[in-house]
Amino acid sequence: MEVLAILLAGALALLLGGWLYAPVIGRVLGERQDRPTPAVLYSDGRDYVPTRTPVVFAHHFASIAGAGPIVGPVIALLYGWGPALLWVVLGGVFLGAVHDFAATHIALREGGKNLTVVARRYLGPAAFALLLVFMVTLLVLVCAAFLDLSATALTSTAPISELKLQPGQTLFRQVDNVNELTGRLEPHAVIGGIASTSVIIITACSPLVGFLYLKRKWPVWVCSVLALAICTVSILIGLRLPLRVDPQTWKGLLSIYVLLAAGLPVWLFLQSRDFINVHILYAGVVFLIAAVVAAAVRGGGGALAGADRIPLNNWDQGSRQLGPGWPVMFVTIACGAVSGFHSLCAGGTTCKQLSSEKAARQVGYYAMLLESFLAVCVICALIVGLSLGAYKTYCYPAAGKANAVLAFAMAVGQTAHLGLGLPVAAGALGAMLLLEGFLVTTLDTAVRLTRYMIEEGWATMFARYDVFAQRADALRQPERTPGAEVAGTGGLAAPYAENGVWKPLGEKEPSEFDGLAGAPPAAAQPSRPTRGLARGLLKMLKHYWVNSGLAVALMLLLGWGKGYAVLWNIFGSANQLLAGLALVVASAWLVQKARPVWYTLLPAVFMSVTSLTELVRLLATKYLAPAAGSVPLAIADVVILVSAVGVLGLAARKYHLLRAAAAAPAPLRNRTD
Repeated sequence: MEVLAILLAGALALLLGGWLYAPVIGRVLGERQDRPTPAVLYSDGRDYVPTRTPVVFAHHFASIAGAGPIVGPVIALLYGWGPALLWVVLGGVFLGAVHDFAATHIALREGGKNLTVVARRYLGPAAFALLLVFMVTLLVLVCAAFLDLSATALTSTAPISELKLQPGQTLFRQVDNVNELTGRLEPHAVIGGIASTSVIIITACSPLVGFLYLKRKWPVWVCSVLALAICTVSILIGLRLPLRVDPQTWKGLLSIYVLLAAGLPVWLFLQSRDFINVHILYAGVVFLIAAVVAAAVRGGGGALAGADRIPLNNWDQGSRQLGPGWPVMFVTIACGAVSGFHSLCAGGTTCKQLSSEKAARQVGYYAMLLESFLAVCVICALIVGLSLGAYKTYCYPAAGKANAVLAFAMAVGQTAHLGLGLPVAAGALGAMLLLEGFLVTTLDTAVRLTRYMIEEGWATMFARYDVFAQRADALRQPERTPGAEVAGTGGLAAPYAENGVWKPLGEKEPSEFDGLAGAPPAAAQPSRPTRGLARGLLKMLKHYWVNSGLAVALMLLLGWGKGYAVLWNIFGSANQLLAGLALVVASAWLVQKARPVWYTLLPAVFMSVTSLTELVRLLATKYLAPAAGSVPLAIADVVILVSAVGVLGLAARKYHLLRAAAAAPAPLRNRTD
């Protein structure tokens, strides 16, 4: 019953956080139901699409969860399940959910713009440029890591003997590999082949579901039934016709898909595929919970009852093998507790779909709590399903490639066998379907977000030229609803200094409210005409297919030859550092609104210090090491460090100026000195 107590305690803590703490954050942020959202005001059928909250929740949850709440806890469990569980629960309530809610709400209030634009408004253009470089680097790392994880999941093999199948079985495609546990060559089952077929079928059916649900407005329940039917058929076909591809081929196929998904209208693949796939995700989470609860009620058995179980506290051994528990464990678990990538989803796609401001809490805060609960379930499944020896063999083998994906699949298979009496193979297959569903939905969102960031970079670099100049009609303010405050157009109190006098930002640069990210006002800097080859190149850089292709090319450049195990440390560190920076920007936003700031500032300080420490440690001990260093990762590490330190410095300077202005005598309060 120990695991049942762990599961219930984690669930209760997360529920109490949502019930008690989420309303507090809502009041701090100033949420209002009557304030129109950017999706309503700027609906364009491609990126800004007003959508019902359950659909946005499905898209957002599927996008943010990814591999983080599964692979992160699996890797970090070497420190013991106690430290991992505490960080997941406390981090989820007080850091992760606050971060996601604040990022979503502020993106709505700022007209559907992302974190970089908000940083420009409240911290200045230098912060915008630094954050843009930081986020492009992070997104490329996210895409590269998740691309390898997807290929690993879809081509993973497990020994026939461990799946408790007969050598002549026909459920899975069979190959001969070395058993990492025994060191002998024996038959293995390719448990990812069925998921591979399922992924292709679901993707092919996505445009139809998107058309019926989002364009023809079919009822939710009808489309859910259709989605469940598609998921079921895709798995049944996968059982009969499992796909036979190698990891590199899968990387190529996934790259083609995410290229299309990044450039086509959001409803065609991104929303619709997430809507279909989330039914597998929800079913998988319910299955995982049922398996853990049943195994706990039946006494756990297996790894839980043995002497070689995963311990409550293994901090010393984990620190010796992986590095000091602080900061390593806190960045390794990544998305299970807090994730900067979520702010990119919130400001990139989610905020452009929400039809009411109240939905920001429902989607932002509660989707993070659900993700943290998924991480709790993963921890419980590993406690039940794997011994410490088996866990180390999968995740930290003496030779060969680490495979946290297979560790999760085998743990779920054993847990389902102990608790529900299902074959180990069935549970492992369910785990693989669940994981792959999260991976692909996050990968296509991440590539689209990379496209957004690249487009904003070009708009900033070439804003002086007529191709990128802001059209006058795009600067118009939308009509206000009587009695309501329009999102992103009013109440922007960020001051700027002109001749020593503080004024509202809106009086100086109205184009920054609704214009292209980073574009200066036409009145302040007339556009330069272009012609010939230069004009053609600039128009090409403005095209979304070009930027989608560039996003995919960068992903392949960094991720084609490197495994997720190599990328995970720097990905986790950069991801958690972005969470700290997003909370810094949120704190600046709250300061400008004269609202309480400690709810975001304290988490911002903790995550920034933790992540910066780990990035410096990685640079000194790994990427610059003479024997096994990595020049690309060293460059990425330095870029992230410099960008982050610059943003933090600008934020500290802004905070100091505001405090000084507030403390100055009344006649001097409008002066910069």
